[in-house]
Amino acid sequence: MHLILIILLLSALTLTLTLPNRNINTNNDQTLLAPSPTDSQPLDDPHCNGTGLIDPNDPNQDHPCTGDGLIPPSPSDPPREGFHFENPSTNCTYVSQPHIWDSFKILEKDMTKLFTLIHKNVSFTVVGHHPIAGHYNDLLHFYVNALRRVSVLFMDHADKFEIHPVAIIGGCESQWSVQEVNFKGVMNSGDPFDIINVWVTKWYHDQMVEIRTYIDAPKIMEALHKNEIWWNGTSERENMLYMPGPAGMPDLKELEGFMGYPDGRRYED
Repeated sequence: MHLILIILLLSALTLTLTLPNRNINTNNDQTLLAPSPTDSQPLDDPHCNGTGLIDPNDPNQDHPCTGDGLIPPSPSDPPREGFHFENPSTNCTYVSQPHIWDSFKILEKDMTKLFTLIHKNVSFTVVGHHPIAGHYNDLLHFYVNALRRVSVLFMDHADKFEIHPVAIIGGCESQWSVQEVNFKGVMNSGDPFDIINVWVTKWYHDQMVEIRTYIDAPKIMEALHKNEIWWNGTSERENMLYMPGPAGMPDLKELEGFMGYPDGRRYED
């Protein structure tokens, strides 16, 4: 009898140990399973492999490897010098005001961006009565005759050149926008330069296609007078280059034909 009772107890114990625990009240806090990273953030690029290590010869190193298998969050929106946008939205039919701010600011350090910011066939009017005023039918004529002519006045102190957008109106749902822009720097002459221009711009596919700009004419004329060689000569200058001015070069071969000694002989050289 005792033997039968012992056998029954052992059988019950064995059955208890082999059956899975189906208690629905199990404390889930005891489960040490972390959520998949893909539930919250995207994974690192495959070349990172979640190790934080990367082959130094790997050409695809755009994203830093942190070792946690996650791509770091995007940096916060740039402060843009504390500029207050009338309309900060970037969900726009045309160009957004933050894009306009960035477009002008980037020219401070990289003027080559101008050639993608402004369409090559832009209609550009510089309003006023001064040496760079007038209408330009394309970007290259504006650049050579106006913008470059002014920008070379700062070449000796290029690191001190600054552009600060002051006000932006329009854009986003309007194809037209108006910008007030402060240009500052030190001219080759050593004099400080501080001017505010107003640009009225029409945008198409993130490019300016029509522009009217209003500038401080007296300051531009003063800058040209102080820094352009043909406006401001000095007895200390060695004139080794032809600088004919707006009339252009004469026919040098024709002039050389007039040269010679008083007795009619020609120069041998």
